This record gives sequence, structure tokens and C-alpha cells, in this order.
Amino acid sequence: MDKKILKFAVSGGLGFIVDVSVMTLLSVLLPVIPARAGAFWVAASFTWWCNRQFTFKGADRSAPLRQWFRFLLTACVGFIPNWGCYWALIWWVDDAWITQLVGESGLYFWPLAAMIPGILLGMVANFILAARWVYRPALA
Repeated sequence: MDKKILKFAVSGGLGFIVDVSVMTLLSVLLPVIPARAGAFWVAASFTWWCNRQFTFKGADRSAPLRQWFRFLLTACVGFIPNWGCYWALIWWVDDAWITQLVGESGLYFWPLAAMIPGILLGMVANFILAARWVYRPALA
């Protein structure tokens, strides 16, 4: 089980890179909150694929669309603490405090840094549901 957790974390780390990249690109066109929501869906789909190919290789491979849908549902469950934490940090942390702490450039990086605690909270829920429901072992 320890190897699966490590592989899940690696897949999630790659998903995080996708998440940050897509959020950064979307933030050019959209406000921060919609950009974050769009990035979440892209990253969740990418992470499903990584986990399917890498973390849970022995899982049933007969219904990828159903598995992807289940993964997106579990990602939504994990999204609740993820989004809640992110939203709270974005709206409750004062811009003046960020500027004082890390300087003016911190206002640009703050939306990205605020993602980290929420992602870690969501990862716990996602792993439990993925291991028990999404990626069931293949029947012999």
C-alpha cells in the first residue's frame, strides 16, 4: 500500500503542475476563481489518466469512461476541502498583509500559493476513494 500512496502522490504532483499551468494561462483571460475552477477539471482528468497508467495498473480496465466518471466524482468530493480552503485564503487574507510579508510581487503569486493547502486536504479524500471505489482490482 505504501508504494501506491507514493505513486498517487507523484501522479498528484504532476496533476498539480498541470493545475498551476492551466490556472496561470486561464488567469490571463478570467478572474482568479473561474480560472481556478477550469484548471481543476483539466488537472483532475490528467490525474485520472496518470493514476490509471501508473498508480493502479492492476485495476479493471474494461470501462475507462465509467472509471473516469467515478474519478471525477471523487475529485469533486476532494474538491470540497480543496476549494473551501482556497476560497477562504483568497478572500480572507488581506492584500496588505501579503505585500508586507513578501512584497508587491506576492500579489501575483498569492493565488498560486493559496492552492497548496487545499490540494493537500483534497488529496487525502481522493486517495481513499480512488483506492476503494474508482480503481477496483481486475477480476482474475
